[in-house]
Amino acid sequence: MAMGAGLGGTGLSGLLTAALPLIGIVSLLHSRRQRRNGHPPVPDEAYERRRAATLESERRMAAYLAQSRSGGYEALEDDAQEIRR
Repeated sequence: MAMGAGLGGTGLSGLLTAALPLIGIVSLLHSRRQRRNGHPPVPDEAYERRRAATLESERRMAAYLAQSRSGGYEALEDDAQEIRR
């Protein structure tokens, strides 16, 4: 009885391994069909917020780097302490 206990899981893992790529292909075809039919994509508010935050931090980093390369940035003692942490 102990020999047959592990055999049920092996068949299920093979089925899942085959099913997951098929689910991905079906979802790709479904979204492609919706785009082709002219249905607008569903807006994702969380993605838009993350994208806006990323763009803002990239803008700030570019401004910081431009200022530090031009010699306009003086490292304060607080900044040096933050760097050491």
